Amino acid sequence: MLKKIIIGLAILLVLIICAVAALFYIVGDAAKITEYEFGADKVASVNAVIGETRKVSGVSSGTSGGVQQKQYVYESASMLKDLTTYSRHLMSNGWIVVKSFDLNTGNGEAQFATQSVDEGKILVMSIAFEPDKYAIKISKFEGQVNRD
Repeated sequence: MLKKIIIGLAILLVLIICAVAALFYIVGDAAKITEYEFGADKVASVNAVIGETRKVSGVSSGTSGGVQQKQYVYESASMLKDLTTYSRHLMSNGWIVVKSFDLNTGNGEAQFATQSVDEGKILVMSIAFEPDKYAIKISKFEGQVNRD
């Protein structure tokens, strides 16, 4: 009986180690990406735009309520500089501000939108920010961007 418990615990430990290693592999690769790929849509990543590598502390993707989503969480001591540069890049590449924001407050959320390359769909980028980290979430919805 004791032998079965020890074997069970050993198997559980190996599974936990594999899961942790996979997480580190995924997060490590995320810091190296130059584009966020969302089907046929490609958006320059924060690291590509600012020209420096920021630590990615979390990556998630999935579907919620029929809406595809991807999220990247970055740690950075220069949130204000990073997001000022990144938001200017988005706006100069056709993204419109959906939710206005003030990065100087230190905490908040910005939201941008652009037309997807997929007919009848839009990309919405939400950027939640704090003084030392920010999360970029990209979602794809049915709709059209109204530039008026």
